[in-house]
Amino acid sequence: MTTIRRHPKALPFLFLTEMWERFGFYMVQGMLVLYMTKAYGFSDDQSYTVAGMFTSLAYISAMAGGFIADRLLGFKTSIVMGGIFLSLGYALLSTLIPHLFYLGLATVIVGNGLFKPNISSLLGALYEPGDSARDSGFTIFYIGINFGVLLSGASGTIQEYLGWHAVFGFASVGLLVGLCTFAIGMKWGNMHNVTDHLLKNRSLFLRQPMIILYCLLTIGLLSFSLHSHLLGKWLLPTVGVFLLIFMFTLAFRQDKESCNQLITLNILIISSVVFWMLFWQIFFSANLFIDRIVDKHIFGIDMPTTWFYTLESIFIILLGPLFAWSWQTLNRSEKNPTPFSKFVVAIFCVGLGFLTLTISTYYPTANHLVNPLWIVLSYLLITIGELLLSPIGLSAVTLLSPPRLTGLMMGIWFSSLGFGGQFGGLLAKMSSIPDTDKNVISQLPIYRAAFLDYTLIAFGVVIVLFLLSIILKKGMESR
Repeated sequence: MTTIRRHPKALPFLFLTEMWERFGFYMVQGMLVLYMTKAYGFSDDQSYTVAGMFTSLAYISAMAGGFIADRLLGFKTSIVMGGIFLSLGYALLSTLIPHLFYLGLATVIVGNGLFKPNISSLLGALYEPGDSARDSGFTIFYIGINFGVLLSGASGTIQEYLGWHAVFGFASVGLLVGLCTFAIGMKWGNMHNVTDHLLKNRSLFLRQPMIILYCLLTIGLLSFSLHSHLLGKWLLPTVGVFLLIFMFTLAFRQDKESCNQLITLNILIISSVVFWMLFWQIFFSANLFIDRIVDKHIFGIDMPTTWFYTLESIFIILLGPLFAWSWQTLNRSEKNPTPFSKFVVAIFCVGLGFLTLTISTYYPTANHLVNPLWIVLSYLLITIGELLLSPIGLSAVTLLSPPRLTGLMMGIWFSSLGFGGQFGGLLAKMSSIPDTDKNVISQLPIYRAAFLDYTLIAFGVVIVLFLLSIILKKGMESR
């Protein structure tokens, strides 16, 4: 009989910390494409390229951040250092100085790499192996941080009344609030149960200045690369190939049980890239679609474009408790679906979401704009997919990774979001509108064709994964 353990005392402090971090990150993520096209006059292709590179690097950097936490700084020190870099990056963006734009994005990338994987790893370390509360705890964590995404939807209103600089300024302040929350949690949340490497070897304090220097050098290199688009052309795809080889080489070097677990985790990570490639369209192509094509005048209120992406966080907050309860209940009756099955359904749901957007373009209103209720339905389906994939993926990393590799594998998991962002930026170009085309009627078919392509990609991957699950099942039964 499976017993249910209470969640760690640190859980509320960790999701409040992550909530404020996500508030800042999504203030920028939600406004980035709009900012580049409106404030800097970038073309759709240019803005998608930069947004794709920024998103990919922000999450791929998590792999390096996980490694640094595992081998040098520990989870808690990495989180604090990452939060400081994030706050500084948003402050640089708030200056609105063109030469600091790419420098600010690069600083955010480094900060996210240090922060993002390690707060999830820290939470995972607070659960015992095999604890049935793990999936539920990560789902609760996921719900909590989405309050930050919900709050970030105010960025459109802030920009309208206070200007672009205020948007990034609020993001910077949000990170400082998050760091204060984390400091309180370290005192009252029993996080001392997770021992940082620094406490074991005080000589590592001498390495902190060197790590900071490396971070500053990385920021300079990334700033140049983002400006020149070098990363998007050849470096990131090359890194992806080598990372894929590294993941499976790492798995085959483990003992039999750890090898099987890491291979399963690797397959989940690869399939998640497709999901995130489509998911990020909420901030890329669908964001501009809403800004240009959707009727945002509702009940006498002109809704900012950024309010729509908060639908995802609202649905997570509303549906998340149901999913958390479901996993606990199904686990007790030993009927909980496998992570593989949940991932397949997740990608199917995101495909349905873009099928909904495709259909919406056939039924515009009298003024040739799309009814916003179509967006609500689409984002509901996409969010269901997210709840089936993202928190389960976080949980799977902490469960299937050997303890000494948890930080690294969490970094690789977040790098899947990054490669999804990179491919998502390329995919978004299917919906690019020529600079000379300002006619809503002629823009509708372009978005319709792009959303239909996204749908077909999702359904095609679902079929491949379904067939792969049958092959894997037969392979295990034949052993």
